[in-house]
Amino acid sequence: MKQKIIELLKSTKRKGIDGLIEWMEENEYFTGPASSKPEYHGAHEGGLMEHSYNVYELFKEKNERLKLGLEEDSIIITGLLHDLCKCGIYKKNVLKGGKVSESQPYKVEDSFPLGHGEKSVAIIGQHIKLSNTESLLIRWHMLTYDKEWENYETKVEEAAPAIYAFHCADYESTKYLEKRKK
Repeated sequence: MKQKIIELLKSTKRKGIDGLIEWMEENEYFTGPASSKPEYHGAHEGGLMEHSYNVYELFKEKNERLKLGLEEDSIIITGLLHDLCKCGIYKKNVLKGGKVSESQPYKVEDSFPLGHGEKSVAIIGQHIKLSNTESLLIRWHMLTYDKEWENYETKVEEAAPAIYAFHCADYESTKYLEKRKK
């Protein structure tokens, strides 16, 4: 999966993509979890990479089926990079006895708490140029889980009509492809 993701990102031919891939390698994109607790999605090694690839696949399918008209590069960039904010922030939660906690195997240590979507856009923007649509999709992919959504919903919907499909790809990935432990 790692090689496939790298090939997809390189296929965009975006200036700076090699530097971004290097940053991803250095910041645990390919090895880190997507969340901190087993009841959340991807709380295991490689969970972030797995989740991101699943979102890419679902969003690509939605783009085709719903005729959203997005370019393949935008599907790749948004799907694979929307959660870069999670890179390197989850650390093993080792208990006093030396074992990793079963109820919360990872703890969050975020030295740059910018915000979920904003942080991903900021990290990506340090390496490659995003289109306005890509920036909006990544920034707002959490929709109603973001307290500010109601203030921007109409404007985002007008500027990036694929926002609901992108959010659904992310949500469906977490709920159906990355099944939660009960």
